[in-house]
Amino acid sequence: MTHHPPLRTRLLLIDGSPGATTLLVLAAHGAIPAFDAVVALDIGRNLVRSQPLVALRQMAIAAGMDWNLAQTGDTVQAALDGTVLPLPLFTLTPDGVRGRLPHGCARRQSFALTGVVRQLLGYPRPRPVPDGIVAECATGTALGQPQAPPSTGPRYVRVRHPLIEIGWTRSDCAAFLAHHELPAELDLACIACPLRSNRAWRQLREDAPAAFAEAVAVDTTLRHGHPSPARRGMPPGTQFFLHPDRVPLDQVDLTEPGEAEPSGCTPWTRRGNGHGNSEQRGSNR
Repeated sequence: MTHHPPLRTRLLLIDGSPGATTLLVLAAHGAIPAFDAVVALDIGRNLVRSQPLVALRQMAIAAGMDWNLAQTGDTVQAALDGTVLPLPLFTLTPDGVRGRLPHGCARRQSFALTGVVRQLLGYPRPRPVPDGIVAECATGTALGQPQAPPSTGPRYVRVRHPLIEIGWTRSDCAAFLAHHELPAELDLACIACPLRSNRAWRQLREDAPAAFAEAVAVDTTLRHGHPSPARRGMPPGTQFFLHPDRVPLDQVDLTEPGEAEPSGCTPWTRRGNGHGNSEQRGSNR
């Protein structure tokens, strides 16, 4: 008998927020309906294989929810190779003009994520996803947080915010996870992500000094010769930085408050910096 996938598949996107982890725990304990599958991004050079994420994977599988990694390849190495420049680096021209490079890594992540979603729907690339086949993708956006616009994602994805529907705030989620002895946040950002907040950079420096040292090395390499300013339509001598202060990463004052929200660029979410959405509506990619 030919297997036909359901018309509507319920997915949970693990974006590192306390809300996403809360939804997984609630589903695992039967407090809300279980998801058909859980999807997390693996961008190649991050802390995605950390112990908390392993625990979430085990929890999902024990509750009968499939666990899937959307792999983008090594985003940092792609930037260092100079073939593509996925990182949204901060720029500074010799005459002091500040700028920003395009947000290429979010597009890479969205492409990887939609590839996994297509597989779960039963329509891998290049097969088009027929009308009526929908992935209902839950994110960890909580009550009181900015929401990604309804047009987020390709046309066969419907983004949902279950925590808003049940009236839970980010603080509610953090308290719930503390009760279950789970971390409120998971660091899923690339170690050289320019969207990291000062708090996230500081945590990386304190909790993973080797990873922070690698980020400092990446920052130095990208600033001096990668990419070529001319290739980006910028004047000679333009410098590139991982931090918005546009100074070397190891010289930044990370004691400044910076953003209160977690950093990162997971597609189809809005996590305080407005960089989560990268897929045009109507796409069937």
